[in-house]
Amino acid sequence: MPVPVAVLSPQTLLLEACQSRLERSEFDLHLLPFQGRFQTAEVVIHRPRLVILDAACEGATPLVWIDRLKVALPDAKVMVYLRAIRAAECQSLLSMGAKALADVRVSGAELSTACRRMLRGDVYLSPRVAQALALCRIGQANPFQNLSPRELTVCDLVVEGVRATDIAKRLSVSAKTVNTYRYRIFEKLAVDSDVQLTRLAYRHGMKGVESMDERI
Repeated sequence: MPVPVAVLSPQTLLLEACQSRLERSEFDLHLLPFQGRFQTAEVVIHRPRLVILDAACEGATPLVWIDRLKVALPDAKVMVYLRAIRAAECQSLLSMGAKALADVRVSGAELSTACRRMLRGDVYLSPRVAQALALCRIGQANPFQNLSPRELTVCDLVVEGVRATDIAKRLSVSAKTVNTYRYRIFEKLAVDSDVQLTRLAYRHGMKGVESMDERI
């Protein structure tokens, strides 16, 4: 029986590329063009076992999208297709439960391999992502690894400048709960404010502007 796979992306080229690479395989593709809003029902209706999530989907960060997908599809395995590689962000995505991280240079054969590994319960990293993570482990430790998956999600939204009330709406929790998470994050990372948290995130590569040649 074909394995249902949902591909969520705002980019027609990526949707077409996934279709051409995987359509003659054991995978049953459902291409879901992202049009500015995340419609959980559109993904859930296909009951995908695998979800390929384009990090270019606007309106939230990949960490937030994974958080939402985990709620809507707790048994689905998620691959994040990265437009830029930041090692600290990759570490956080894996901590959130992403089962595969691929970048723009991944080949069709590698994409198929990634999907099959995910089905087996293994983790797939494209070569450039694996290199970035290896170099990061050689360098300084990433304090954000001490955060829980939900704390990472809240932290990501705080750094994006989202207010506590809006974070609460996005995550379907109370503003009080969001602030509890904030204080836990501050304590674990030894910071006292959102400004200090944001500076720490940029310092450790959780956020940043990539160069035109996509250097790691």
